[in-house]
Amino acid sequence: MTQGRYIIASLLQHFGVRRKSKRMTDAAFETHLMQDGEEILGAYCWENIEHIEELSMQYWSLRRLKRSEEGLLAEIKEAEKILAEGQKDRASEVDRSKILGEAFLDERTTLFESIEEVNKDRDIIIAEAAQTKRRHSALKMKVKVLQEEELQESSEIQNARKELAVLRETFANDKNRLDIIDAQSAQLKYQLGQIQGKIDLESDSMSGTSEVFSRISKANRGITKIRADLGIIQEEQAILFHDVGRFLNINSTRIDCREACQGHGGIQEQTRLLQQSIDLNQKLVDRLGR
Repeated sequence: MTQGRYIIASLLQHFGVRRKSKRMTDAAFETHLMQDGEEILGAYCWENIEHIEELSMQYWSLRRLKRSEEGLLAEIKEAEKILAEGQKDRASEVDRSKILGEAFLDERTTLFESIEEVNKDRDIIIAEAAQTKRRHSALKMKVKVLQEEELQESSEIQNARKELAVLRETFANDKNRLDIIDAQSAQLKYQLGQIQGKIDLESDSMSGTSEVFSRISKANRGITKIRADLGIIQEEQAILFHDVGRFLNINSTRIDCREACQGHGGIQEQTRLLQQSIDLNQKLVDRLGR
C-alpha cells in the first residue's frame, strides 16, 4: 500500500467502507513476503556487515557457520567420489561374476541392495531421533527455568509440557521403527549368508564383492549423516540471515547499512516498501478498532 492508497482508504473508511478483514489479510501476506525478503537480503549482504557493531555477533556466527558448511560440502564431495568409484567397481564385479552362477549372484546383489536401503532408513531414523532428543532436552530446560522464574504454572509451561509429551511419543515411535528395521536387517543378513554359502561352493573368487558393497554402504551412510549436519547449519544460517536482513531493513537510512547493501539496494528498497505498506494497513485496522 502506498501513501496515496492509504489516503483513499482513509476517506472510504470515513464514509463507511471498512474492509477490516482485507487490511488484516494484506498485512499478514506482506509480513510473510517481507520476512522472506529480509532473509534473502541478509544472505546476500552478511559478508559486508563486519563494521556494523550491532550485527557483530551475527557476522562472526555466520562466518563460523560458513566455514563449517564449506567443510561439510567438501566431505560430501569426497564421499560421493568414493561412492562413484564403489558403484563402478560393483558394476565391474557383477559383469565378471555372471559366469559363476547368475541366479545366485543376482539374488545376492538384490540382498546387498536391500541391506543398503535398510541401513539408509536406519541412519535416517537415528538422525530424526537425535533431533527429537535435542528438542526434548531443550524443552525440559525451558520448563525448569520457567518454573524457577514463575510462581504459578503459565500457559507457556503447559504448552511446553504438551510438546514434551508429543516428543516422547515421537521418540517411542522412532524406537519401534528402529526395532523393525533391525529385525529386517538381521533377516536379510541371514539370507545373505545362506546365498553366500551357495556361491562359495561354486567359486571362491568373489571375496572382493562384499568389500565393494561395504564401501558403498559406508559412503551412503556418510553422505546421509553429513547432509543432516548440513541441514542443521543451514537452519541456523537462515535465522541469522533474517536477523541481519531485519536490521538492515529497519535501519535502511543509515549510511553503514546502505553501504552493506551495496549492489543489493533493490532488495533493501522492496523490504522497506513492504514494511511501510504493513504499517499503513495496520494504521487502518487500528482506526477501525476504535
